[in-house]
Amino acid sequence: MNFKALALAVATTTSIIAAPAAEARGTYAEHTQLGNAVKSTGVVLKFNPMECNQKDAMGWYWSYGNEMVICQENRSRYSTAEVQWTEEDLDTLRHEAQHLVQDCMNGELDGVLGAVYQEPVSLGKQVLGEEGVQRVLEVYSEASDHIKVMEIEAFSVARMNDPLEQVADIANFCF
Repeated sequence: MNFKALALAVATTTSIIAAPAAEARGTYAEHTQLGNAVKSTGVVLKFNPMECNQKDAMGWYWSYGNEMVICQENRSRYSTAEVQWTEEDLDTLRHEAQHLVQDCMNGELDGVLGAVYQEPVSLGKQVLGEEGVQRVLEVYSEASDHIKVMEIEAFSVARMNDPLEQVADIANFCF
């Protein structure tokens, strides 16, 4: 295990142990840890770059550019400043972080995504419901079947709202 992975594992374990049992999942602090875990892989995490104005997306993970972008819901079209986070912004961070974990599944950050869960479509049906899975399939109707499955998994994991599990997945699969 390299130093970055060890430091990330220690920080994650410490935060889990120190967190009060009654604290809700998906807190802002947990999302901050998720953002830090993303950055620990060497991926540059960007908020509200001007490209957000040109794309019809809440965010993206681009392996070849070594970046993850979050286009915040309440951003200004004329500024790249980070603004107050919304639930949608946090959901986007979880979704894109899952794509990063998928990219780590073959041992490299090379843009080849692999499923983290054994049955991503079954997970999707449990978490999103049949209608939710169908909406994902409609939105990604032009994509390959493989990408559709990766999107179902990413939307499902985002909906599960457990950023600390994603931090653990980054530590486990990306180092």
